[in-house]
Amino acid sequence: MIEYEISQDGLRIETYPTGVLDFKKTIEYFNALNNEQRIKQGATEIVYFKHVTDFKMSYLESEKITESYQAPKATKMIDKTIFACETDLEYGMSNMLQALHKITNPNHKVEVVRSESELENAIKS
Repeated sequence: MIEYEISQDGLRIETYPTGVLDFKKTIEYFNALNNEQRIKQGATEIVYFKHVTDFKMSYLESEKITESYQAPKATKMIDKTIFACETDLEYGMSNMLQALHKITNPNHKVEVVRSESELENAIKS
């Protein structure tokens, strides 16, 4: 499951995937974002991976995920995604997704952070 909250001003999307994160759940989340009316231009998406127990997606599925992100990114003008990681697995997956975004969505800023202070700095930048 992937739940998310949108700030009152529509400029911050806090995303909370739980359990096993797979391709289907991620695409459903992108579809929900694409239909979300509360998101404002210039929004920052923060993905908290701390409740993910495993990542069940292949490299090709991960590549499709970054391609699928084009629609919500373009229509909602989400300027930046921050992956907040606590474990080495989360950090590794986030770095792979960051690299794929650089190839697929070169204008979309993606940051990977491992601490609260890094997260605060990434939000401010």
